[in-house]
Amino acid sequence: MDFLIMGDAEIALMICLLLIPLAIWLQIWVRGRKVERRNNLGDEEFETTGGAFVSIILEGVAIVGGLIMIIVASGGVIKYVLNFYLD
Repeated sequence: MDFLIMGDAEIALMICLLLIPLAIWLQIWVRGRKVERRNNLGDEEFETTGGAFVSIILEGVAIVGGLIMIIVASGGVIKYVLNFYLD
């Protein structure tokens, strides 16, 4: 029975470790979108108000989602390490 529990913990650890690069990629993607929109003066330019609104919502969700993924993944890794070394 312990084998099944350990297998589940290892799968959870692998998922948590895979979430970290995904969250970092999301942050880099948002940064790239912002850099592409900058003009010569450094201000962000949007073609339409609707485009600005969609971009703000999309990038906001990506940033918050990425931070949530980092928090969850870090918690999963810490939980695995504590369970592995304290048991």
